[in-house]
Amino acid sequence: MKIVDATTSFCGNHSEAYRKVNDAYSLWYAAYGSLTTDAFLKRLLALPETGDRAREMAQFLSRNPERWK
Repeated sequence: MKIVDATTSFCGNHSEAYRKVNDAYSLWYAAYGSLTTDAFLKRLLALPETGDRAREMAQFLSRNPERWK
């Protein structure tokens, strides 16, 4: 797919997934307290209801933690 978000260098679908994963982390952090991004991504990947794009983004961010903002 064509890259449409110059800030993240993701296509439209993955840019939206990145935003949603990032937003979810904020909510989970508030609920769980001191939840690390790594622990969050592992929990997200373990959930069967995690969508395909969110799963791809969680896997990508797990392998590329420097891309987490």
